[in-house]
Amino acid sequence: MDTVDFIIHGPPGSAPPVLAEALLKGVRETAADDRAWSTTPKGDDPGVDAMNLLITRSGDPNSISTCTPVFIQAPLLRGMTLTHRQLTPVARLVADSFFLVVRSDSPWKDAKEFLAGIAGRTTRTGGYFKGGINHLLGLSIAEGAKADVEFVVVPSEPAVWTAMIEGRIDWGCGVAAEILPHVESGVLRVIAVLSEERSEAFPNVPTLAEAGVPVTFHLWRGLMGPPDLPEADQKRWHAIIEKMRTSDAWKAYLARNGQADAFLPGRAFRDFLDREWDWYEKHLGMAGLLPK
Repeated sequence: MDTVDFIIHGPPGSAPPVLAEALLKGVRETAADDRAWSTTPKGDDPGVDAMNLLITRSGDPNSISTCTPVFIQAPLLRGMTLTHRQLTPVARLVADSFFLVVRSDSPWKDAKEFLAGIAGRTTRTGGYFKGGINHLLGLSIAEGAKADVEFVVVPSEPAVWTAMIEGRIDWGCGVAAEILPHVESGVLRVIAVLSEERSEAFPNVPTLAEAGVPVTFHLWRGLMGPPDLPEADQKRWHAIIEKMRTSDAWKAYLARNGQADAFLPGRAFRDFLDREWDWYEKHLGMAGLLPK
C-alpha cells in the first residue's frame, strides 16, 4: 500500500504542526483516504526546507506539504528562483486570525491602555524574520498608535513567546494555535483581536479597531504539492479534503483556534497565491526589505 508523506513546514510549537495533527485526525475519522500516512518535519528553515523537498518529487501523488505565506515571503526576501509557481498549489484550507498579546503582569489591561501606553515611546515586539507577518503587523500597529517600535528577531515562531515571557519583548502578535498554551497556563494575556469581528476563540476580547486602530489581518493556511502533479491526483486530494472537512476533529480545530473555513482548491488557489505574491512584493518593497 502507498504511504502519504505529509511534510510539516513549521517547527514544533508553531501552528503548522497543529493544523497537520487536526487534518490527520479528520482523515482517519472520515476514512477519507485509504493510504497510510507518515509525517516529515521540515521546520528548521520554515517553508524553504519543505519547498526544496517538494521540488525533488515531481509528479509524486503521495507527497503533500502544509503551506502558509512563508512560501511567498521567503522567496521574495531571499531572491529565490524556486517559488509556488514551480510547485502544485493543492488547496487553501483556513483563514487564521491574529491576536495582540502581552504578559499577564503587563500594566496594559486592555487594548485602549495598550495604545495609550505605547504612544510616543519605543516598545519591543518580535518575530523570527524581518518582513514576516509579525514584523509587518508590528509596524502597522505602531503607525496607528503613533509610536516607535523595535523589532527583535528570534530563532522561531515559538521563541517569540519565550522572549515575551522572559521580558525581552513587550508585546506580540500571534495566532491561537501558538498562544493558547501560554494563555491557558496564565503567563500571557490576549488584549485585542486583529480582525473585523471578535473571535470565537476569545469572545470577550475586543478587536483592535474597537480601541481605535483598525489593523486587521487574516493568515491563510493550505496544502502544497510537488511539481507537475497530474490532474487526476489533484482531484483526488480535493475529494480527500472535502470529506475531511466534515469531521468533528476538523470542526473542533477550527473552533478552538478561532479559524474560518476558507477552502479554495486547485486553480482558484493558484490564482489567489499570485495575488498574494503581488501584495507581499509591494509591501516588502515599501519596507525596503527586498534584495537589490
